[in-house]
Amino acid sequence: MSRYWRRNNSQVNTEVRTWKLIWKVKIPLKVACFDWLVVRQARLTHEVLQGRGFLDLLKVYSCNREAEVDNHLFLHCKAATNLWNMFLYILGVSWVMPKSTKELLNCWKGIGSRGASEDWWRSIPACVWWTLWKERNSRFFEGKGIKSQKIRIQCVSLLYFWCKQDMVGDTVHKVDFIGNL
Repeated sequence: MSRYWRRNNSQVNTEVRTWKLIWKVKIPLKVACFDWLVVRQARLTHEVLQGRGFLDLLKVYSCNREAEVDNHLFLHCKAATNLWNMFLYILGVSWVMPKSTKELLNCWKGIGSRGASEDWWRSIPACVWWTLWKERNSRFFEGKGIKSQKIRIQCVSLLYFWCKQDMVGDTVHKVDFIGNL
């Protein structure tokens, strides 16, 4: 009986933690809603649309190697890996990418307790996922895409904008912001 209770209780705690890691972060509401769908794997990716009979299964826009599923698109695809590695390098963190977006979110806070910059740290997954989704939609619907370096610049700029908008930290310039991460 106690093993059953511990297993179910740990699942409930994970759900509560995931909820807090999305809805308590200082990001725009539409991005928080988007993140909730990403973690629930409910985004309208090609995999979901194909399952509903709307289109044939297509490859991810940036790597053309894998079918477009949430975990690959947001964690393991070449564009996603570049963004994650950039932030992990800036922050001096070395780790192995989790299997799912939910696992990433649950372990992200544990490796990012960095005092004053904790609010910035907690916004990074949302920023990466939102940047990747916007780029994916731009390539898919408008036929436009940008290079990897520009995607990185957009992601850092977006994070900087969100932090400045919510008065997170006191840096004035992007260079100072990156240095304080």
